[in-house]
Amino acid sequence: MTEQNMMLENELIQDDCHLKCKQYLISLFDESTAEYFLSPSSCSKEIPPWFSQLKDDMKDHMSAVALWDALRQRTAQILQESNTEPSVVITNQIARRVTDWKTQVKKDHLMHLAGVKYMFRCAQQNQAISALLLQHNPLFDYGINNGLK
Repeated sequence: MTEQNMMLENELIQDDCHLKCKQYLISLFDESTAEYFLSPSSCSKEIPPWFSQLKDDMKDHMSAVALWDALRQRTAQILQESNTEPSVVITNQIARRVTDWKTQVKKDHLMHLAGVKYMFRCAQQNQAISALLLQHNPLFDYGINNGLK
């Protein structure tokens, strides 16, 4: 497969993915809200009314945790209104992501422990080398040469 064909195939895959994501967001929200989330540009877009209301309701309590909770409540409300349960595929994807996340946390912790063990072994080795050097090359005693002893 030539490089040009591969690039064309990648563009088709990206376009298909973008279209599916857009259709899914439109099914959850409306078209303007879907465009708001999909648009990468920083130019001013029409902010969905529910998001403006959400920010107004939060006022001085705007934080990442509060925003996350509010968005989670909105999503739960949308799911209740649609009276649909998440599909088995989505549920399996969520379970897989949680498992992947737990695996990654475990790997990160093990890497941290390996680093700590390495530092401990280096400290022990440096201590042993220092003791060996001091044993064969004792420190100069200034008191002897100055007649203090």
